[in-house]
Amino acid sequence: SGYHYPDLYSNENDDFVIAGASGRFSEANSIGEFAYNLFNVIDMVTADDRRWPQDQYGLPTRNGKLKEIDRFDAAFFNIHPKRAHSMDPQLRLLLEVAYESICDAGMNPI
Repeated sequence: SGYHYPDLYSNENDDFVIAGASGRFSEANSIGEFAYNLFNVIDMVTADDRRWPQDQYGLPTRNGKLKEIDRFDAAFFNIHPKRAHSMDPQLRLLLEVAYESICDAGMNPI
């Protein structure tokens, strides 16, 4: 066709490093806590009503849930408390985990 498109998916000389990591898992607020639970065969699937009433919505009686999803330091992220309250919990978690990943990489997030 006369046009040359660079190979956008080429792996030649594409070096990268994953320098920091963080995460939230069922009954674990960090990768270290998650690993500890796995290595010590701790059941991370619970049968309680922390998130949803039991025996409703057709949900299984036991399910994995994140801990403390209602906790968020809005002042730390310079977000007005009312705005933080109306934010999607996934966005709040993303902010926390991204910050932790940067710190885990040894970088200054500020």
